[in-house]
Amino acid sequence: MPLMIGGGGDGAAFIRFKPSLNGWEMSSEHGSTEFEFDEPAIFDIENISLGWLLLDTGVREWKPWASVNSRSPKPDDREWKQGFELKVFSKSLFGNEPVRQFSANGAGVMGFIKELYDQCESKFGSGEVPVVQITGSKAIKAGKGNTRIPQFEIVKWVKRPADLGGAAASSAEPKKAEKPKKEESEF
Repeated sequence: MPLMIGGGGDGAAFIRFKPSLNGWEMSSEHGSTEFEFDEPAIFDIENISLGWLLLDTGVREWKPWASVNSRSPKPDDREWKQGFELKVFSKSLFGNEPVRQFSANGAGVMGFIKELYDQCESKFGSGEVPVVQITGSKAIKAGKGNTRIPQFEIVKWVKRPADLGGAAASSAEPKKAEKPKKEESEF
């Protein structure tokens, strides 16, 4: 096992969107690895945490708010930004670590998460979670710079899998969204 030296983070498996590369990365034993978000995944948007996120070279500090409706004061005078943290689940995309932490504080990704939350909020409390297909990204102007907003489609809703705190049942794991003439595989 490699020696884990560096600042910030709790060592949890993660995914992230890199607007500058218009691509996705995930953690691996060899560091960050690019991957294609070419299959749907379950986004546990109902259990999202909002808070203050400080990202810098070698630094990741997270200070969650008491709830999504209760903003706390910034922890100090450093460059904290509003951010989020949630879990994403996919056996086919993420292999032996199917539950990944997804967090960010960038304008484009925050826009994506807000839109996903708004589309899902009416189903909260139902015991179901959205299966989300990333369909690309859209370039936008944000402040003094440019960024990209991930685009998505909610493919369907499924019972919350055991890996995300749902009832333990293999039927809780959704199958990949149907694509013409392609064999389905489990999440």
